[in-house]
Amino acid sequence: MRKKHTAFYAALILGIFGVHAGCKGEGKPGVTVDTWEIPFLNVLTGPIASVGDYLQWGAEWAAAEINAAGGIAGKPVRIVRIDTGMEPAKGITEMSKLLDTALVVMGPVPEPVILAAVPLAAEGGIYSFTATTSYEYVADFYPWAISWYPPTEEPLPPIITGWLNHTGGKRVVQFVENYSVWMGMAKAHEKGIRDAGAAVLNQVDVPTDAVSFGPLAVNALSQKPDSIIFACNAQKIPGIITELKTRGWNKMDSLLVFSSGDDASLYTIGGDAVNGIMIYNHTDPNLSSPRWDTFREAFKKEYNGMDPFSLSTNYYDAVYMIKRAIEETGVTGDPKKLAAERILIRDYCNEIQQFEGIQFTWSNSRAYPRNKPVYLFEVQDGAKIKVLEIRP
Repeated sequence: MRKKHTAFYAALILGIFGVHAGCKGEGKPGVTVDTWEIPFLNVLTGPIASVGDYLQWGAEWAAAEINAAGGIAGKPVRIVRIDTGMEPAKGITEMSKLLDTALVVMGPVPEPVILAAVPLAAEGGIYSFTATTSYEYVADFYPWAISWYPPTEEPLPPIITGWLNHTGGKRVVQFVENYSVWMGMAKAHEKGIRDAGAAVLNQVDVPTDAVSFGPLAVNALSQKPDSIIFACNAQKIPGIITELKTRGWNKMDSLLVFSSGDDASLYTIGGDAVNGIMIYNHTDPNLSSPRWDTFREAFKKEYNGMDPFSLSTNYYDAVYMIKRAIEETGVTGDPKKLAAERILIRDYCNEIQQFEGIQFTWSNSRAYPRNKPVYLFEVQDGAKIKVLEIRP
């Protein structure tokens, strides 16, 4: 845990104790638990730990809000932090510990751990909230896993086409890092490029251990592109952009960063170098509601003034979806009813209708949303200026 979280988690703990004191004996009839414990298998160490950090923050923030408002069915909720890193074997080990006790599981994060551990969860009858991946990565485990996104080929091509129509791009090259879901996203980008009537140039592979980006930039520019998409680690993107600019690139709105690149390091490393670039994601920081405004200001305070990143709301919303499922289906937390109550939550969430997420309301069919928007932004001084919104 980072030191800067200390005050937040101290307040959270005090809030939970306060709810324990206020709610003792006041849960809904039939509820047997003193505290709802939700395990979260998350990536808290390793190369993408920064993503896991703000995913965890969102989940903890939701729990604090819920507890301050009286808990779930009158009982407090606690998010159990479980670090799997990016290690599939560790994901399997940690998931196996939950088979006989967990009502639901949040995560795992990221895809290599999902593909290793969710089959075990599905076999054991535990419902997994895999809220950072698209549906194709968990479709084989239906009905025991839920996705926050539809299959990649549905939302991404239209946003790429919209970007190219906006900029007039006709020749597109991609920088792609060979990391699970990112390869699939790059393929979906290609469809959007072709749908816009543009040419797909040869992909530039970005090595995972790359620290020098000049040769990659030269490779891309040798193909004479007028548009470039980045589907690689956020820490590498500013370095590649700097090399492109050194070699004369100045069409900043013709540089597009994919949603997974919307991470702190893009802005802290990139600084002024990323001004004017475009980025797409599923979170619009410019929306306004009391709930969102509170979340956004707290996030900015925690993350050095930066707006919430693309995935920052996912596990916040997951905690609230679990709350709604428990309260709407009458789940009690009784260990003797564990198998049946797991199914109640599973079936409710797979087809949940009009779920009020922090940003927008959506409905599920067969465990994934059918009406979530995708946004295209221009980045200026760390802020995102909305250019386009695509809705199914």
